[in-house]
Amino acid sequence: MMSSSVQKAYKFLVLEVLFLIAFGGAVRAMNAGLACPDWPLCFGDFIPDYHPQVYFEFIHRVLAGVVAIAVFVLNIKVIKHPQIKKSIKFLAWLSFAIIIAQVIMGGLTVLLLLHAKVVTLHLALGTGLFACLLWIYMGISDKQEVGAAHRPEAGMKWFSYVMLALVYAQLLLGGLVASHYAALVCTEFPLCHGQWFPTFSGVIGLQVIHRLGAYIVTVAALGFALAVARSRVHANARRWSVLLLGLILVQVGLGIANVLLKTPPLLTVLHLAVGTMILGATLRVVYIFVTNSIPAANSKVHQVAKKGVPSGRPVAQDSSFQPG
Repeated sequence: MMSSSVQKAYKFLVLEVLFLIAFGGAVRAMNAGLACPDWPLCFGDFIPDYHPQVYFEFIHRVLAGVVAIAVFVLNIKVIKHPQIKKSIKFLAWLSFAIIIAQVIMGGLTVLLLLHAKVVTLHLALGTGLFACLLWIYMGISDKQEVGAAHRPEAGMKWFSYVMLALVYAQLLLGGLVASHYAALVCTEFPLCHGQWFPTFSGVIGLQVIHRLGAYIVTVAALGFALAVARSRVHANARRWSVLLLGLILVQVGLGIANVLLKTPPLLTVLHLAVGTMILGATLRVVYIFVTNSIPAANSKVHQVAKKGVPSGRPVAQDSSFQPG
């Protein structure tokens, strides 16, 4: 497998992309998306004069450049490594394509004056890159097979795919609400203009559909956590399904608070960050189900395997694993 230094660098890269997505939300929340009216320069300069809004956008561009360089350097290592699976190498190539598309969309976001569809596609590509890099990181990390006894049933795999699709769709719905400035078209909760579902069209419809999506995702996550708890899957998957449900409940609370408190910037950024973390947690469960393996670098089983099992001492059981 890849060296531990590359694994750590990739883990940091995934976290950096998460931060970049959240920072992009901060740029929007601070109304700084057009603080640099040109692209790729800012007021015709590589380094513009200081102004808070200008530097929100400028730093966002710099961070994006750092991420692009890191993706290029680390993915070259992944692609050239002889023991990495072809599926992981494909994702490395795909992330290259996403980076190129993301650079183009970033420029168009400015040049087309924050066109709603372009802004939403920018978010879709950013979260898609996050998902690709997270899967690559999990794929290049040391893994421990969980064994046939913990192999998930086919139905559980499909349930995890449905959860992933629901979470990603809800994330993009949130992007549409934000890019259409529809966060406050309904200023009450749980009703909207005195009704549960006043309309499904226009900007009010976007807000209503986003709320409906939140209800669906929450119920699905509860059902998923219960189904995982009752299945034969590894304890690691159970922990991640509970964490997923917990994150979704936090996200619902943030969504309600955003409406009632009139979308303060901090809550807006947290709402996007937690939404991206929900995507990551869902992908983590899907990975365990698809590969039937979990990271073992810090597990007792992995440590015992490296040192050798002393005579008369049993290997640590499943309960020794922690989410990773």
